[in-house]
Amino acid sequence: MRRFGPAAMMTLGMGLTLAACSNPAGVDTGNHGTAQIRMMNAAVGGPTLDLLIGGTVITSGVAQGQTSAFATLPGGNQTLTVRQAGQTLTLASRSVDFTPNGRYALVVSGTVASLMLTPALTPSVALDTGLAKPDKANIRIININQIGDAPSDSSHAPAPIPLDVYITAPGADLGALSPNFSMDARYSSYSSLLYFPPANWVVQFTTAGSKLPVAVTATIPIAAGEVRAVTLQRTAAGGFTTSVVTEN
Repeated sequence: MRRFGPAAMMTLGMGLTLAACSNPAGVDTGNHGTAQIRMMNAAVGGPTLDLLIGGTVITSGVAQGQTSAFATLPGGNQTLTVRQAGQTLTLASRSVDFTPNGRYALVVSGTVASLMLTPALTPSVALDTGLAKPDKANIRIININQIGDAPSDSSHAPAPIPLDVYITAPGADLGALSPNFSMDARYSSYSSLLYFPPANWVVQFTTAGSKLPVAVTATIPIAAGEVRAVTLQRTAAGGFTTSVVTEN
């Protein structure tokens, strides 16, 4: 059984380059190198979204449950803005320090009324999260943290939220199964790809050591070579909800 605790969120992918002849207005274009970013629209019931840097759209028309291609942006501190596709009203924004040569996924979660932007970083290829296998159903689990990253002083850390994760066929009896891995839901995490036969799958999150589900996905059909990211998100009431994002 694997265990995922507090860790840097990670991703990887290929880049889509911005035009070199123009820089978005307000973007820090100092000598910071470049980074790559893609947007994962995991907002529950959310609209199609655009991603902007310094007022310029770099990724557009990302539907709920979909992931954009990678775009290149200057390194250093930049402000990410998310809007409904083709609209001018800002739904959410966040300032991020981009590491040169870093690859980022911006996971957009929550609801339209309260979107949350969570950047996920892998600083090098050596820390990638796996390559999709063309003959397998490829699944990753993303825990979207809404409590706070691990503090330097552990005495001020929030209480653990231990969960077990089961990836099963629809209708499977958890009573006879062991979890695929365990996690502490206090902290953001972005798992490596997990490989299964192409089929229909369900992901269940249970209280650790029990078979009591706290969140369950709908059935997820995954063909050979396809990649699905299952997100776990906190609700305003303190419970959990899930969404499924297609990565390819």
